[in-house]
Amino acid sequence: MAEGHEAAEAHTNGISSAVHTPVRKRRSKSHQLKDLLHFNALPDRLRDNEYITKYYRADYNAKQTVRSLFGLHNETGNIWSHLIGFMLFVALTVLTIYAQPAPLKLGAQKLALLEERVLAAGKAGWQELLRAEQSVEAGLWEKGGSVMQAGCRGLSRLKAKEGGCDTLLEDLQALEARVLAYGSEGLRGLEGRYAQLVAALSDAQWPTPRWPIHVFTAGAMTCLLTSSFCHLFGCCDWHWTKTRLWSLDYAGITVLIVSSFIPPIFYGFLCHPVLRNFYLYSTLSLGFATVCVSLLPFFQTRRFRAFRASLFAALGLWGIAPGLHALLLYIDVPHVQRAFQSDLIMGAIYLLGAAIFALRVPERWNPGAFDLICSSHQLFHLCVVIAALVHYRGVHTLLEWRDATGGCSNL
Repeated sequence: MAEGHEAAEAHTNGISSAVHTPVRKRRSKSHQLKDLLHFNALPDRLRDNEYITKYYRADYNAKQTVRSLFGLHNETGNIWSHLIGFMLFVALTVLTIYAQPAPLKLGAQKLALLEERVLAAGKAGWQELLRAEQSVEAGLWEKGGSVMQAGCRGLSRLKAKEGGCDTLLEDLQALEARVLAYGSEGLRGLEGRYAQLVAALSDAQWPTPRWPIHVFTAGAMTCLLTSSFCHLFGCCDWHWTKTRLWSLDYAGITVLIVSSFIPPIFYGFLCHPVLRNFYLYSTLSLGFATVCVSLLPFFQTRRFRAFRASLFAALGLWGIAPGLHALLLYIDVPHVQRAFQSDLIMGAIYLLGAAIFALRVPERWNPGAFDLICSSHQLFHLCVVIAALVHYRGVHTLLEWRDATGGCSNL
């Protein structure tokens, strides 16, 4: 009897094992969605959007949280949309560092200034200028070919006699025409040395400082990486994630908005230091105030969801003031017009994302249908990345303008 009972039990266990084995395989293929929670089962601190009904993570430890980076849940889109955006801005930062500045273009006013300066300085003064630019001149002499020979002949003639100004100007014009004919992809080193020489001789600034764009890309990377971090670790059971985590996310949004203003203000008011400082300091003050408000505990609650969106939208709308002011100052400059158009597009995309976030659409219209993809928060994240990329192109347009005109110089 006992032996028969044991055999029957073993047979039953074998059948049970055979039945459950494929079930485990099916569960692994479903990316463990079965282990995720419904909205009603969440702790109160994680209940933010009742229209996202399921696939929540809650009270994970550190290991589970990190592993969920590669899992499927209702925060996957939020994490990776900004993580990929962060990688894009890392690449754009590297591109900005190594990109060749826009070529400096000689105009009639600067040619006249250059001629006056050479004539007033005489031979001794000209030689002093040449000694100040020895490193640039050495680079010019090292380059071979007909293009460099034209420039070197001009320098040699001016060194040999005081009356070589006309020859110099003619050779510089010829050299400029040849350099520009090669385009930005050819003669990179020549173009840079030539522009530095001309800028030094004509009191122009070339290349224009790049740090404002680096401030913007650093702000964008800070916001995007902070956002990904917060959405990843928002489910963690650490105490500080329950009380302070989302404050970092809101602070990151403020950093992005404020850093976006820095390049347009700096390049737009490069020749108006009083206006430039006014807009820079007022923008930084507004950003600091917004960060202080975002760190308050009430700011993180569901009750103030619409207020959060409105506050960030208001801070972003402040950018219209300096942008419109710069446009009025340089209404006839095509680069400024294009940059302003880019900023309008950027602002419209940001406002669209904020409206989607505040209204919680499309999940409001069909709760549960957008739990994994295309929820309002994911769409808001995409709007942030797209708008930041549009703004990057706009500030590069301003940078190209300042490079080509020698900073504040009217070339």
